[in-house]
Amino acid sequence: MFKPKTALEWSLLAVTSVQALVVTVCNIIILISYLHWVNPVVYQVPLSYNIPMCLTTSALGCIFQVFLTLDSFRIKNTVQLVALCIANVFLTIAIGLQYHTSKASVGRILINTDMYGFPFAQAEIPFWANSAPTLIVCIVVACVCTSAMVGLAYGLHIEFAWALYKNVSPDMKMRNRYLVYQIYLVLLRFTFLFAVLLILLFDLVEVHYREPEFSLTMGVIPLTLLHAIASAFCVQRETKLGMAVIITLQLALLAFLSRCLKQLLKIGFVQSVTMQNETVLFALVALFFAAATLVVAVLCVCNFGKGLRPILRAGVDVRRENGNAWYKAAMTKDEEEEERERGAKRDGRYYSLTSSCGGRSMGCRFELD
Repeated sequence: MFKPKTALEWSLLAVTSVQALVVTVCNIIILISYLHWVNPVVYQVPLSYNIPMCLTTSALGCIFQVFLTLDSFRIKNTVQLVALCIANVFLTIAIGLQYHTSKASVGRILINTDMYGFPFAQAEIPFWANSAPTLIVCIVVACVCTSAMVGLAYGLHIEFAWALYKNVSPDMKMRNRYLVYQIYLVLLRFTFLFAVLLILLFDLVEVHYREPEFSLTMGVIPLTLLHAIASAFCVQRETKLGMAVIITLQLALLAFLSRCLKQLLKIGFVQSVTMQNETVLFALVALFFAAATLVVAVLCVCNFGKGLRPILRAGVDVRRENGNAWYKAAMTKDEEEEERERGAKRDGRYYSLTSSCGGRSMGCRFELD
């Protein structure tokens, strides 16, 4: 895994790591208390999955943010920094919603029993009194970390923008094409994240093991992961046939997410949804990222054959040594020659000549209008 170098990179990693650590530890504590509080009969109803799934999705989202932060340092992606902040805002909202969902679920569990009158939970255990402060801590930490991430990302985008200029090309059109490619990769990552969070909530709480819908919906998770990997592979190699298949699958994902959202908002179904707010939030966010991914995928295909492929396949390895950045591009000879020709065309208006003066060689550079 890439190791951060600058103070800003270490600070951003520390913020996301603290958020993930605090939220995960607090959620584990609440989950352990929950398992001791409820009776086994509660697992007969979907209501029993509300609190565990709230805790699981928020912890997974925060942990995923840590890995995306490290990945941002590796690829020097300013777009991913912005997406990290936006995603953390949505995760903070979800963490806030889980407080109200948990409170409502506790009230329903306490008053319900099974068909034989056996209670769902042990009323003598003050579960909510012990868990509510912990949930509030998670909300406060998430809000503070989101604010800190925005400030740090603003400072880091200057460093990353300079790395993009040095790595790719001073040519504005080429940088714009590379920016579209970066946006596409970022959207793939966050589409996968929120699609997985949606499927976990929708399938385990709402569908609740009803076959064949449960198995078919769970099967979307590995398919979404394979789709993201194949998308990055095809766009990097500018494979038009592969991208045609990728775009078709992206349309299928959009149809699936739209179906989930439609079912969540359907009249008569809303009253039976036990975690409607969180599920609708993840559905809307996943649908937004999926739609944006489709649009940017088309833009990437439009940029095929315009000189970006050697840069994408270069495998630029950005490192720092004694405070100076050096770059290694693993290009083939043909791709290196193509890049050299582009540089010659870009700098064609400059000429260098050497003259002799006093027995010494002196290089002079003139700019021709």
